Amino acid sequence: LETMTRRSVKAADAVVSISKDGKRDIHEQFNIPLERIEVVTPGVGDAYCVMDEDIVQRFLQEQGQTKQYILHLGTLQPRKNIPTIIDAFSQLSDFDGDLVFIGGKGWMYDEIFGKVRDLGLEDRVRFVGYAPDEEIPLWYNGASVLVLASVYEGFGMPIAEAMACGTPVIGSNVSSIPEVVGDAGYLFNPLSSEELAECLKKILNNPTQQA
Repeated sequence: LETMTRRSVKAADAVVSISKDGKRDIHEQFNIPLERIEVVTPGVGDAYCVMDEDIVQRFLQEQGQTKQYILHLGTLQPRKNIPTIIDAFSQLSDFDGDLVFIGGKGWMYDEIFGKVRDLGLEDRVRFVGYAPDEEIPLWYNGASVLVLASVYEGFGMPIAEAMACGTPVIGSNVSSIPEVVGDAGYLFNPLSSEELAECLKKILNNPTQQA
């Protein structure tokens, strides 16, 4: 299958990538000339927008989310670097809100739940699981900040979606994520929970930056 994929990519007149970082990866992995690779970035649907505060708060009450919260959206799997987010959250001594994860279980997720137990955060870290598409913009709108700590992303749609909802964002400074964040959010070294914690403090301690 890998051989067939490489042959089909090389035979194509043009190859489309959703990010500049992805373009470099295709060039390096398949030896495709850069001039044959076009970058076409994904768009964000109209549902992702700043919503009426009353509607958002009513939704959160229905979900039992009564506290301020930091949000992560994505499958629970190693490349999402979720233990680093949990470590950073544990360093926020002045924040009495929650850490909310939306997304289903992928693979090798036991470390994530073990980290929560080891740090005694069971009452403050919430795993919502899968959420319907129509609820995602509401979760974005209600969040104080979205964090994407991935060590690799083809694009990083949660960053773009959250920004469209007016939610502050923090992303890792690797892969395609800096392209999406631009100068509209904070970037951090995904190997440093301390650096992420400092970024979180800058937003959480500044109400004008929060959604």
